[in-house]
Amino acid sequence: MEESRTVGQGRRLAAGWQSLIACLLSAGLYVLAFPSGNVPETAYVFAVPLLLLGLFTRPAKREGWMILFSGWIGWAILLIWLKNVTSHLEMALAPVLGWLAVIGLSGIMAIFWWVWFAGSLRLVRSSVEKSLLARLGAVLALAGFWVFLEWVRCVLFTGFPWLPLSVSQWQRPLLLQITSVTGGYGLSFVLVAFNAGLAFYLHSLWYSRREKWWRRFSFEFYLALFLLFGAIGFGLYSSGAGHRERIAGPKVAFTQPNVGAFEKWDQALIQDNLRDLEDLTTYASYLGAELVLWPEAPTPAPVKGDPRMQNWVEQLARKTGLPMLIGNIAVEDDPASFAPRAYNSIFKVDPVTGVDIESYYSKRHLVPFGEYVPFAGYLPFLRKIIPVPLDFYPGNSDLPIEFGSSKTTFGEAGLLVCYEDIFPQYARKNTLAGADWHFVATNNGWFGEGSAGWQHAAHSVLRAVETRRPVVRCGNAGWSGWIDEFGHIRHVMLDDKQSIYFQGVEVVGLTMNRWWSGRLSPYVQLGDWFVGLASFVFGLGLLFIRIAGPRHAPVTVYNRRGLMSGLRLNDK
Repeated sequence: MEESRTVGQGRRLAAGWQSLIACLLSAGLYVLAFPSGNVPETAYVFAVPLLLLGLFTRPAKREGWMILFSGWIGWAILLIWLKNVTSHLEMALAPVLGWLAVIGLSGIMAIFWWVWFAGSLRLVRSSVEKSLLARLGAVLALAGFWVFLEWVRCVLFTGFPWLPLSVSQWQRPLLLQITSVTGGYGLSFVLVAFNAGLAFYLHSLWYSRREKWWRRFSFEFYLALFLLFGAIGFGLYSSGAGHRERIAGPKVAFTQPNVGAFEKWDQALIQDNLRDLEDLTTYASYLGAELVLWPEAPTPAPVKGDPRMQNWVEQLARKTGLPMLIGNIAVEDDPASFAPRAYNSIFKVDPVTGVDIESYYSKRHLVPFGEYVPFAGYLPFLRKIIPVPLDFYPGNSDLPIEFGSSKTTFGEAGLLVCYEDIFPQYARKNTLAGADWHFVATNNGWFGEGSAGWQHAAHSVLRAVETRRPVVRCGNAGWSGWIDEFGHIRHVMLDDKQSIYFQGVEVVGLTMNRWWSGRLSPYVQLGDWFVGLASFVFGLGLLFIRIAGPRHAPVTVYNRRGLMSGLRLNDK
């Protein structure tokens, strides 16, 4: 009896290790799909280890904790750059606050990870012993459930749709084309369906390995292949020869000052920083620029609210003779309280008429704990812990800015500040309002020289394809460049070490696709319609699982002690 108990404990321990390995493997594959991993093909298989665990084993309570733990680790690796956001603060708790940001936000993301995988394991376990209808329903339900959770991430509280699964394919333009119809949610659906179909196929190969070949035929996998090949086929059609003609646009100067997060306010460095910005802008005029772009708020004082700063910018524009589109701060008095209100904005600067301080864009979606302190009115002690000296106010306009020169018409630029490009709805609203191209002014200097700049830029690729409008980005410390309407990265500023983090200026000629000029993509017209369809498919898949009959073949299942039992259900 003692020997039997020892054997049972050993098998349970082995089963526990199998579960842990599956959890860590799925999390690791998910991490590798994104920058800096840059292995997008792992997005096709990231869920397979855990889904196979559900197909081959019985449930155990510890699985839920393992899934949550592994998801937490995975997201902490992806968001590790957040620890740098407080590194410039002169306070003893600065490193602690940075790591708390990593732990807290990755923990929230891990909850979504846990909800999907915990639910998925139950779904595959309940469907594997049933007929084909249930297994097809499981594939659809898993994909629909994933899309629903990604949508919740986008809208819950202030929303944080960072690195949805579709973004993993940001360097695979062929697959991205379906997002012009479905948004990024459609591509996420295809990738998750492929994961589920592959898991069912591998399970089928194992339990029916001694059966005749037609019994090993996996309709679940072929459903997943159908969706994948459909996306590829649409990509080939969308990027066909009839859609390739391009028309010349302006020559734009990407001005990248690479000023440290707090250095622009350092009294000892202000003049040096302004001189660098002036030199870069002046050099752009020698390179033949027709339009100068500045990143998010590179000057130490607001261009609206500080006449000296406004005058300095206008003199620079007159000196170069070039129009400018600049990220900057606007400060104006609240007519009700007479207190100053700050906006994170983008201004148009004309070399003749100067800064347009009346018609400018202000950021609509602010960063909590970065641009304002939530609940500070109810919890005033938060202001002592979180170093945000002034709350910004959100803008409310999505109207594009139209301007040009005697040589070139620039069209209407839809404007986005900082991380607004991770939210698909803002680029869509800009396009509906008439934008011919999108300009993103950003500053990733707060997050160090890690993967943050690359991860952030990956979202802009999807915005370009979804709206069929070029996306032009100018970052204080990178990523600066532009993406065309089909998700091709036409240019990115890199130094001789292939890094995006450096000071410099480059002039690049933009082009625009003739076919999409003036046309709206289905996604722009319909919005997030696919979320509703995916939610319906999720419910339909659950219904299929519920009404399906038993499977007509033996199924191999392992119990939690690692023992295999052959279950032969109803014969044909």
